[in-house]
Amino acid sequence: MKLLKLIMTILCVSPPGSLLAAPSDSAGYNPHLEHLAVWVKNLDKTAAFLNYALGWRRHSLAFGVDNDSKVFGGMKLAFVDANGIWLELVEPTTPGPGMDFLNEKGKGALVELDFFVDNFDEAVSAVRAKGIQPMGMDGKPMVNGGLLTEWAIKDGKRVRGDERLLYMPMDVSRGTNVEIGWEYPSGVVLLRDATWSDAQRTPRSAPHVDHTVVLAADLEKTVAFYTGVLGLHRIPLKNGIEREWMGVGDEGHAWIAGNLKGMWIEVVQPSTAAAGKAILANKQFGDGMIMELDVEVADLAEFHDAMKAKHIVMTTDGTTPLPEGKKAVIVSTTGDCYSYFPVAKSEGMRIMLFQRGPRASSMFHQRDAAENN
Repeated sequence: MKLLKLIMTILCVSPPGSLLAAPSDSAGYNPHLEHLAVWVKNLDKTAAFLNYALGWRRHSLAFGVDNDSKVFGGMKLAFVDANGIWLELVEPTTPGPGMDFLNEKGKGALVELDFFVDNFDEAVSAVRAKGIQPMGMDGKPMVNGGLLTEWAIKDGKRVRGDERLLYMPMDVSRGTNVEIGWEYPSGVVLLRDATWSDAQRTPRSAPHVDHTVVLAADLEKTVAFYTGVLGLHRIPLKNGIEREWMGVGDEGHAWIAGNLKGMWIEVVQPSTAAAGKAILANKQFGDGMIMELDVEVADLAEFHDAMKAKHIVMTTDGTTPLPEGKKAVIVSTTGDCYSYFPVAKSEGMRIMLFQRGPRASSMFHQRDAAENN
């Protein structure tokens, strides 16, 4: 299935004339980034890698979508505690749009930003007040209050989990799958949290997700969605780490606070003509694609050695090995440094590891200081 057809099937587009509202400081319903969805070919292998390399622990909760689902086809799912935010691993189990999406985007694709709200009806009203039609998972205008029923295994028994969801039309969200959710008491997310103690969680000393990266053909139009529709806060910093593999320079970045302490959304626009056009035209990526997870570690050289001992050879971009004798790519202007897991080892997930430079020069320290002021 072609990507455009799949997008239309899952999320559809907004009705003609639906426009973004002007940026504002509040969307009126206070969405916060709750988890990120990752499409995987093998759930068990992906969770095992994340634990082996990063120490991130998988929740024991088993849940999923029935195989006869007419929306996506069957799926099995699991949560992984990424030390500050949850990753929802999604493995399609039957033919259908979910499997088609996996085949087109590839395993390990970050496919969805999942925001939660305290009051779902207020969120629906706020979205409609901006002239936007809330969509359902079937690609049609939302019906039945956005109710979605999943199954989960609790105390050895299969139970029902209810939640309410709306999806932003893809033309409004500028090509990114964005979900707004709320849980009934039986919801899977609430069951997840109720069965996850401090002793079970990923240790605070483990690497943690600092931000995720969203590709934009037009930076300001994409930012207007996050600020004007979701009501998230943008800080006045336009710098970021240069990524040659996607044609992104050290400027042309926008930092959006995800309303979750310590979690950011970095919007980037390619600035190198050839590389930028290629990445935007690549069917695995394109405008609005969630490109990578960016994970902070305390000592990248030490981390490099630990990975080498585990037979993981770190790279500059996910595929190209680091130069001989180097343990990281160092940004000369800020002192920040980074490397990537090889995507062949990480089950397709593109994950950047980074270490902050000196406080006086580090771009990450500048970003955090701007948010606190």
